[in-house]
Amino acid sequence: MSKILFFFTSEYPFGRGETFIENEISFLSNAFDKIVIVSNDCTEKQTRITPSNVTLFRFPYELNKNNTLLSILNIFNLLFWKEIRCIRKIYKKKISIVIVKTALISLQKVKIFRQFFSTLIKEQSNPNDSVIAYTYWANDTAFALSQLKKDFPNVKMVSRAHRWDIYFEENKSQYLPFRQPILEQLDSFFSISEHGKLYIESLFSKQFDALKISRLGVVKHSISPILNDTFIIVSVSNIIPVKNINTLVLALSLLDFDFKWYHIGDGELRRELEEMSLQLIPRKFAFLGQYSNNEVLHFLQQTPVSIFVNISLSEGIPVSIMEAISCGIPVIASNVGGNAEIVNNQNGLLLSSNPSPEDIAQAITSFKKLSESQKIQIRNNAYNTWEMNYNANANYAMFVKDILSL
Repeated sequence: MSKILFFFTSEYPFGRGETFIENEISFLSNAFDKIVIVSNDCTEKQTRITPSNVTLFRFPYELNKNNTLLSILNIFNLLFWKEIRCIRKIYKKKISIVIVKTALISLQKVKIFRQFFSTLIKEQSNPNDSVIAYTYWANDTAFALSQLKKDFPNVKMVSRAHRWDIYFEENKSQYLPFRQPILEQLDSFFSISEHGKLYIESLFSKQFDALKISRLGVVKHSISPILNDTFIIVSVSNIIPVKNINTLVLALSLLDFDFKWYHIGDGELRRELEEMSLQLIPRKFAFLGQYSNNEVLHFLQQTPVSIFVNISLSEGIPVSIMEAISCGIPVIASNVGGNAEIVNNQNGLLLSSNPSPEDIAQAITSFKKLSESQKIQIRNNAYNTWEMNYNANANYAMFVKDILSL
């Protein structure tokens, strides 16, 4: 009997997204005889080397035009009307055209996904194999797996959930489809944070047996060097509105001491924010562009970073913060999502959920004014937080143990 994992991703190992899977894949590879990765990226080149026991497939996430039109027929599906009742009675939401369209399209995707996944499981495994199907995101793939459970009762169905796939507010429709059947029919549903778990339970005013916490993690790294001649501020994120980088630029313009700010990442607002930075903090910043996971870690380990800043308007628990504290770098962060579970006043500074530029500038300045012994203590606390709660060796070993015990 072989242990086989079907692993559903959005991009990995293609393109440049989902870099955090790079921390997890080796643990999965060591635990399973065979891993079948199904990526929704059907265009980009493979950019990451996968373990030798990985087989790759690509399958699109979005519907083509014909299937989008056919989705209207799902109005006759009993699951649709159960979902409408859930929206009204449990979520206490009004039914909008956007919500109806979202639910109908989800049902159409599940029809297509279910057929493909069913064929794939039959072709890539034997009846006597121990099989687990694991989706990295609690999207329509998770819904498909919940329905596939009816066809393959012996296959264990598992999903992770991070940020946008937990919090309704992070979606344009203020809604995520078919949460109830996902939570009731999957074998395990892992939130990466306590905050996410509590949010789901509050949404339904009940607990689910499948709902658990499984934190992400990063491997051990060398400590970032300490130099006193330059105060270096680092942030790592996509350059998109939710990351709130414009507010950080405004905050940096209020600082009355010399500093250098490096931002790693790319996105739709990069040019606008570069121009803004040129006007407000000339010669004090550098947008470094998109880095691979290894490049980010190399930068953090080789650069004498004074403080790491994340003031996003929404988060799960950022892997970038885990990487920073694994290098002993203190963090200033906004109190959103699970940030309060990783950042505190012993290893950095936790701000409000939407801090003002003045709040951020004051936090950075207060850290700058600490004595060297205080800074060293905070750096040690940051590293200890990683070791206790976000060590990949412990967290992914536990995750593998959990899913194998299902």
